[in-house]
Amino acid sequence: MVMSEHGRRLSELVFLDRGPLALRGTAVLVSAAACGIAGYELLSLHQSLAARLAAGANLNPVQTLIATGSSPRTLWAGWVAAAFFAIALARLVRGPMEPSAGRGTAAEQTVAQLRAGLRREYVAVRVVLIVVLLVAAVDTARAIAFAVAAQRAGVSPSTLWATYLEALGFCVATLVLTAYAYAFAGRLRRLGAL
Repeated sequence: MVMSEHGRRLSELVFLDRGPLALRGTAVLVSAAACGIAGYELLSLHQSLAARLAAGANLNPVQTLIATGSSPRTLWAGWVAAAFFAIALARLVRGPMEPSAGRGTAAEQTVAQLRAGLRREYVAVRVVLIVVLLVAAVDTARAIAFAVAAQRAGVSPSTLWATYLEALGFCVATLVLTAYAYAFAGRLRRLGAL
């Protein structure tokens, strides 16, 4: 089966455009399993720290944040990231391509240096995309584990609204950053930098 050009470009965004298909598929499966396990372990850590906090233990600020779980204090991060990525996407789509930050001004650089700088920036965007994608996957796995644990405990999963909103914020940030990286790659191709 031949992968479409659109599928090839999406797999390129997360560095899965080269190598044997079996290896790429294994990388995706291992990453998904690791994120699921990390989400479950994060829930377990939350539960143990919440029990310690309820027993009156002194926890450091990070432990206290994990123990108290998702709340309006924590759910903003993904949404703020999504807003910044949306602003960057709007600037990319509406305006001319700006030279990447680098040595000297754009006027002092050759065309080859400008293209190389844009390629480095594209790699950096792809690395950030992978990080945001993994954070979203772990937080989504934690939200699912939380919902399952709440249902088993007889608590309505609808009480976990902050957990769901937090995970959704990271998922939205991932989608917006994916759109940005995809558009960035398209602009680089039109400039002959890819």
